[in-house]
Amino acid sequence: MTPVECGVDADCGVAAFCSQGTCIGGTRTCPTLTPTFSSINRNFLQVGCGVKQVNCHSSVSSGVESGPSFEGHPYGVLVNAAAANRFGSVKGLILVKPGDPAASFFLTKLRLTETTDPQFGSGQPATAPGSTCAESLAVIEQWIQRGAPDD
Repeated sequence: MTPVECGVDADCGVAAFCSQGTCIGGTRTCPTLTPTFSSINRNFLQVGCGVKQVNCHSSVSSGVESGPSFEGHPYGVLVNAAAANRFGSVKGLILVKPGDPAASFFLTKLRLTETTDPQFGSGQPATAPGSTCAESLAVIEQWIQRGAPDD
């Protein structure tokens, strides 16, 4: 099947999954990424993070106390953006701090495995904290380490 023809994961074969009619390399919890914003956005943020649902990071999710919307091209929402850590005690956080993965709240949230961390709130994704594979997180970390360019 061509990527625009997929309807279910099986249409994409064993090394990919189907999302909105497009085959994406890897699995839902471990998409194949390159350390560029375009790859991370297309194959991670737009596929996961609830951008197509009302309960996560969509433009209509603010009523359910979710995080910022990641729909479309959310570079400005992520990079050098203040983080609202509503369910944790740490304040003054930046979602993605270019060149500093350890100080990037986005990566911290993805690495949390608990639903109620007293410092940082719930791990992400909220329905399965800690389920994003280490390989994908390493690529996101590389992108941040490289200065988090909009590429």
